[in-house]
Amino acid sequence: MYLLYSIFSFSLVASFSMIFYRLWEIENGKIPFPDRKQFSKQFHVFALWERKMWEEGKRINLRLLASSLKLIVSWIDKMRKLMRRLIVRMEEALVKKRVENSQGQGASSFFLKDIAEHKKRMKMKK
Repeated sequence: MYLLYSIFSFSLVASFSMIFYRLWEIENGKIPFPDRKQFSKQFHVFALWERKMWEEGKRINLRLLASSLKLIVSWIDKMRKLMRRLIVRMEEALVKKRVENSQGQGASSFFLKDIAEHKKRMKMKK
């Protein structure tokens, strides 16, 4: 932790010393200001570079956005297909169980099922 404190304090001292040195140079006139034509030429080159980077960044971001949207849509479609397969398998399993249950027991009426349930409840109460 002391190492971090020492690095931080050194950077603060160095920053303040650089600022005060620049202020001292400006007050004493040791810094020659650039020529306006040269400065405007450099600024124009920077403006052209910035515009070029901005356009390239927009193009790259649009391409990245389009590819990520394609991936998301394909993932959603795969999940939808998997869900559909799961639902179909569950329906088939339920139908298979119903068919097995109806074949094993025979066809009994609802009335007889109610009576059998009532008898079971009566036995449980005793």
